[in-house]
Amino acid sequence: MTGFLIYVFVTSITPGPSNLFILNSSKEYGLSGAKKFICGVLAGFLFLAIISIIFLFTLEELIMKIEMFLKIFGFLYLIYLACKTYASTKTSINNETYLSFKSGFLLQILNMKSLLFFVTLLGAFILPISNMKITVYIYMAITVIIGWACLLIWGILGNYLKEFLNRHNYIFKVIMSLLLLYSALNIFL
Repeated sequence: MTGFLIYVFVTSITPGPSNLFILNSSKEYGLSGAKKFICGVLAGFLFLAIISIIFLFTLEELIMKIEMFLKIFGFLYLIYLACKTYASTKTSINNETYLSFKSGFLLQILNMKSLLFFVTLLGAFILPISNMKITVYIYMAITVIIGWACLLIWGILGNYLKEFLNRHNYIFKVIMSLLLLYSALNIFL
């Protein structure tokens, strides 16, 4: 259980696409302005947990066959996000993107870090303990609660560090872009 909790916390709190975009969203609009976007990301996280359970019990062989495709798609998507983040200007950021539930949800369900997180979680931590449905459900519920808390921490940080991050916007964009590139490369490491 300790290894499981450490894995879930560390993987959820470290920078990834969803964490970084929640940070940026709350930096730009505050927590109340970014509420729909953040709720979309949280709903996407829950959706991925549910889909992972369904795939686990029904399509385990298919997941293994399409894993490389998912990695390549996730890699390209993160490269695209890194380039968009770096090239963004203050005016291009201030649009509806970070205000929409739909964009937060789509960002999360296309987030390769989260997809790989759930596949690894099931294969390395939950299934070795038990493949009983109730055990899987309990562990996934714990995972969702920890994941949501970590995502919300990034939103709170963006909100309270807003002035500092705006003062250092160029450095912030470069760091965010580099972290997204790191996330992309990490898919294959």
